[in-house]
Amino acid sequence: MEKIMSENGELKARVWSRQHKNVLKIIKEKGVYRVKERYIRKKLDDCADIYLNVYKWLRHEASKRMKIPAEVKYPIWLSVEEELKLPAAEGMVFFELEIPKDQIMIFDMLKWDYIVNYLYLPKDRDDRRRFKEKLKKYNINVESDIYLQNFYPRLKKEMTSSWKRLFDPNIELSDQKVAISWELKEEWVVDYEYKS
Repeated sequence: MEKIMSENGELKARVWSRQHKNVLKIIKEKGVYRVKERYIRKKLDDCADIYLNVYKWLRHEASKRMKIPAEVKYPIWLSVEEELKLPAAEGMVFFELEIPKDQIMIFDMLKWDYIVNYLYLPKDRDDRRRFKEKLKKYNINVESDIYLQNFYPRLKKEMTSSWKRLFDPNIELSDQKVAISWELKEEWVVDYEYKS
């Protein structure tokens, strides 16, 4: 991730995001874009509730670590490496952005994958092995059932507590990073490319 010092001494991160063409229109008209629940439901259809549930958790936990406007509920996903940005797609806009460091959160993409799949987020391989052994003792074959069913309250608490490791920079499961911001502001846009 490239870090940039602005004229006023503010540290910024250069990031990239692929968004629907309407996001560009909203940014130009209103100066800021914020994700609405209906956009998530439209994009993810039957899977939306799964994401909305973990997004609610993410917002709650992230608000303990950064300032998030009260009316903002859902994250905007950002690539921290230009070569890892999503591929071009019809009707989509690529944004190149410079966002103040205090307005984004960067974390290990694999750690987020554990959370969005309703899995226990381990400290390391030994911790993962330990938790899998625990599941065997309970005869649990589908780990996400711990969260999605109400039969295992203690295991569910252990699982959701493990998710806070998302914010621990000392625990890394991969070298792939991803970032989120809670809004996109017009002044953060360095460049954009629209593919019709």
